[in-house]
Amino acid sequence: MKDFLYRADNHGVLLSILMIVLGLLLALWPGHVMTTALTLLGIALVVGGGLLIYSWYSGRNQNSSVITLTEGILLAIAGLVVLFAPRFLISIVPFAVGAMIALNGIFNLAQAFDQRRESYSRWTASLAMAVLTIVLGLLILFNPFSTMEMLVVAIGVIIIYNGVSNLLIELGYRKIYK
Repeated sequence: MKDFLYRADNHGVLLSILMIVLGLLLALWPGHVMTTALTLLGIALVVGGGLLIYSWYSGRNQNSSVITLTEGILLAIAGLVVLFAPRFLISIVPFAVGAMIALNGIFNLAQAFDQRRESYSRWTASLAMAVLTIVLGLLILFNPFSTMEMLVVAIGVIIIYNGVSNLLIELGYRKIYK
């Protein structure tokens, strides 16, 4: 198992499995996952900003850079925004996730055409999964869902699908190039 985790050519498989797990968490506990993630992010940003501010303050006599102070203040402010205005951030998440899934589908499309060029017999299945991934990413991007929780469940299900399709395409790709 340890060898599997450290081999460089397994990154696609590991990423696919991680996507499936993340999708399951989002689909099963959407509200809790979003609230917890935003709280942890907010705390991390405030702490990180505080550490940078402290670093600047403690190093003032050693010509510490004002950039450190500026970064610290900006991180702390961002953390406070995350903690006190989570609805705003939640409204951005679907756009970012939809864009990432659509882009992943475009990369999968390129892989499917590579499989076709190499005469892989199941390239059409890869093509169909890539096109569906693009469509689902665009579906999230343009948000036709009525509630945020329903959207998070849909994102979870689509991420599960994306992880499974990536895994299948990756395994097909390995048959060609090994």
